[in-house]
Amino acid sequence: MHLEKATACVPPGLPELLRELGAGESGFGGTSFGRGDATLEDFLQSCRDGEDPAKIAPEFVPQTIFWIIDDRGQAVGMIRMRHHLNQRLLQCGGHVGYYVRRAQRGKGYAKSALRLAVEELKKLGVTRVLVTVSPMNVASMHVALANGGILDGQGKSPDSAEIVNRYWIESSI
Repeated sequence: MHLEKATACVPPGLPELLRELGAGESGFGGTSFGRGDATLEDFLQSCRDGEDPAKIAPEFVPQTIFWIIDDRGQAVGMIRMRHHLNQRLLQCGGHVGYYVRRAQRGKGYAKSALRLAVEELKKLGVTRVLVTVSPMNVASMHVALANGGILDGQGKSPDSAEIVNRYWIESSI
């Protein structure tokens, strides 16, 4: 398994992955393609544009999108890796969000992908990585804990008032 940065190249299984995600699940927001609001090409361009501070709205932070690719070369999930936090992400959202297709869950993809995302953030100078998880999402809590996550209370989404657990991971792990 490896992470592959979003580019114009479409790995096998990506359209199906994005359609399955749709509008989002368990606190992981959907995509414009998955909701049917954009073509795949436009969505992929927006992924690349999200890394450039000049191409994003002031209330957002730069982020890199990675596909989680299995050993057969299939896209089985995705990671959103935010380069730094603003006040909103500090409460709910964190540095890293991950999604794995339902049929691929329980195989260690999220755990490995989060570990690799922490390594990528370390390259950007991030020494403490925040992951926020719904208290109802037990599997995702285990992923954060398996990567050295230390529970640091709860945060609250300013939009939905959703409560999330906040886990900090030291990037030296």
